[in-house]
Amino acid sequence: MEKLSNTMYSPSRIGTFSDCRLKYKYEYIDKLESDLETIEAFRGGIIHQVLEEFYKLVKGGLVKNIDWVIKEYTELWSKNYNERIKIVKKQFTAEDYFNKGKQCLLDYYEKYKPFNQAKVVATEEQLLFAIKYNETTCQFRGILDRLDWNDKTNMFEIHDYKVNNKLITQGEADNDWQLGLYSIALKNKWPDADKVKLIWHSLLFNKEVVSSRTPVQAEELQKNVIGLIKEIESCEDFYPEKSPLCDWCDFQKICPLWRHPKKMEDIPVNEYKNDDGVKLVEKYAALEGTKNELKKTIYEIEEEQAKIKEVVIEYAEKEKISVIDGSEAQIKIDIKNELKAPTKSEDPSNWVQLRDFLIKEGRYQDVSTVNSNMLSYKLRGKDWPADFIEKIKKFLKREVTKTIKLIKK
Repeated sequence: MEKLSNTMYSPSRIGTFSDCRLKYKYEYIDKLESDLETIEAFRGGIIHQVLEEFYKLVKGGLVKNIDWVIKEYTELWSKNYNERIKIVKKQFTAEDYFNKGKQCLLDYYEKYKPFNQAKVVATEEQLLFAIKYNETTCQFRGILDRLDWNDKTNMFEIHDYKVNNKLITQGEADNDWQLGLYSIALKNKWPDADKVKLIWHSLLFNKEVVSSRTPVQAEELQKNVIGLIKEIESCEDFYPEKSPLCDWCDFQKICPLWRHPKKMEDIPVNEYKNDDGVKLVEKYAALEGTKNELKKTIYEIEEEQAKIKEVVIEYAEKEKISVIDGSEAQIKIDIKNELKAPTKSEDPSNWVQLRDFLIKEGRYQDVSTVNSNMLSYKLRGKDWPADFIEKIKKFLKREVTKTIKLIKK
């Protein structure tokens, strides 16, 4: 059996690669330290700690009242909160986040009391397991927020607490690979567990979403995750990915997408205007503005030319001539009746039929070309298998392209 590497993977590790390859490189390859803690992560951590301690007591047969829960939450918050914790959404204060977290716990307690739905097996349980597909295996590590055994349904339940501002949808739950992998690990540990119930608690919305995985889905999941890990291990281009998640990233000050903008945030206005980079952007932007004005003029000219073209052709056909004379130039009219191939965008059905016919007759290579842009798109995408990409690389050469593009803030 092929073992990918000795690397221990985790949901957060793979998630980081999917979100931003450069952040993955900084964090897991370069092993750069990050001391950033956002208010959302801080609040989520406190709520997880409170529920962990609460369910440890429930497991032992002791159900604490809501006053104990809120007291625990308040004390943990007061003890651990500090001014270095980053608040990205400036319209909210730390107190706002505290109160929202408190309300989450009040709602949760009211919804699930007296907490006898199932028997608590473990809280914050670490899982070490292997996933396998087609004789390929890799090591995985994860942490369950809570594992229950429901003796009424004879089913394990994996609970995951979500304290983010996005309500997980049923479709997202049905396709979530984190809890899906945990259910596979659980079935490996307890082979008689025919079915595992997956439960997401969206605490900010006081809503739970439930899902499960069939054996076929579990097999497909392992295939997809191993494919992604192969992509990670063969990755050569750790490019940055700009997204709303950037606001919560601690590597902005070294990221090529953010290093200069972040540097400019901290300098006085007079120094800002004298910065070489700022001056280059302003000069380029001014030229871009002029170019856009000229484009507008050119567009108006081309519209007028198109109208004249129609009149010219009509005149030439009427007079049965192919050259019209002017004082400083002539216009030559060339009218051809030619066969044209359908385009993929205008007539996709006919385009496919023509392509298939050319392939069948062995003539497709006479009229086809290899499109570098499309090839690059496929190589960066996820629809080609990693082993196929490795095979095709021998036909390719690495070429550095340098472009600039003006974007508005």
